[in-house]
Amino acid sequence: MGMLSDIRVLDLSLRLPGPFCTLLMADHGADVITVIDPSLRGLNPFGDEPGLSPYERYLNRGKRSLTLDLKADAGRAIIRQLAATADVVIEGFRPGVAARLGVDAATLRGLNPRLVYCSLTGYGQDGPRAAAAGHDINFAAWSGILGLNGAAGGDPVPMPVQVADLFGGAMMAVTSILMALHARQRTGAGATLDVSMTDGALSLLSIHAAERLAGGAEPSRGAMPLSGQFPCYDVYRCGDGGHLAIAALEPVFWDRLLGALERPDLHPGQFATGEEGQRIRAEFHAIFATRSRDEWMAFLGPRDACVAPVLSLGEALDHPFTRARGMIVDVPLPSGDVEPQLATPFQCDGTRPAPGGPARPGAHDDEILSSLGFDAQAIAQLRRDGVIRA
Repeated sequence: MGMLSDIRVLDLSLRLPGPFCTLLMADHGADVITVIDPSLRGLNPFGDEPGLSPYERYLNRGKRSLTLDLKADAGRAIIRQLAATADVVIEGFRPGVAARLGVDAATLRGLNPRLVYCSLTGYGQDGPRAAAAGHDINFAAWSGILGLNGAAGGDPVPMPVQVADLFGGAMMAVTSILMALHARQRTGAGATLDVSMTDGALSLLSIHAAERLAGGAEPSRGAMPLSGQFPCYDVYRCGDGGHLAIAALEPVFWDRLLGALERPDLHPGQFATGEEGQRIRAEFHAIFATRSRDEWMAFLGPRDACVAPVLSLGEALDHPFTRARGMIVDVPLPSGDVEPQLATPFQCDGTRPAPGGPARPGAHDDEILSSLGFDAQAIAQLRRDGVIRA
């Protein structure tokens, strides 16, 4: 039994943020019913066939899938029936769309006052940008994160992961939902949650925003304490073209690093900036150019000086550390084969839950509708009418 095995989630969201939020919940036992409107599939830029791309198999694992035309009266009636017994509804429509479809918080919470209804959008339910379109890079731009990402003197650089989507959106949503479910235990009442990916991304700038709001200087791209300001916290190229990440912020780690390199003369330059900082960096570049990345790791690793190899994604996925932590799991596929996927990042009592297999779109149409009282004839009629399409 998972930690959320008594929780039912109705997922009306699309793309990445909402499905990743409900993936985390499904991995821990929640009964997640993901509602897919096939008419919206054309908006998805990834995967040739619904449910067949690797990322869709990952996001849909452990869930039940229902295809439903949300524009049809019969489709909206089914959503209301499901919401009446759900604990959580999550949607990612632009503000106002859910109300036009009749699946908004007021409607569904009116049927089920214990319902936790989470709206996950780019800019929130109000404010001057509420109705605007956007994707992760836009939300990162509005939050100030993108403007700070990149090298000093260069242009802003798109980030390799969807920081606003996944942290500002999905992780903030699952946190808000779990807090609301906890409060419901005390009050008996659900909640309406407004999660903005831009708000969540802005919160990542916590220490920088705190300083700026207190009257401090504007941070500069590539010149912040943890993004290029100091020689003791930077990335250095090795002789084979690989790189090392150095994070010798505390004096003990700086001392260990310089002791191993037999360069005590560099000790005053730990937090050097300007020309002196560049001189210290040049010294480090020259030192690390004398060996390969892995040779340096074999030498420096045992010194515990906060040194790490900069791994490619493939190296990270295959690394003994990743495997030892159980972060790669075999997931059963409908074909009977298994597929390696990332595990849930959360452990409880020293174990990670075994993930369920992926749900193809509409795989559970009959099962879910039968649980609502539809007989085979009624389900067949819904299929003929195009309300369900799998």
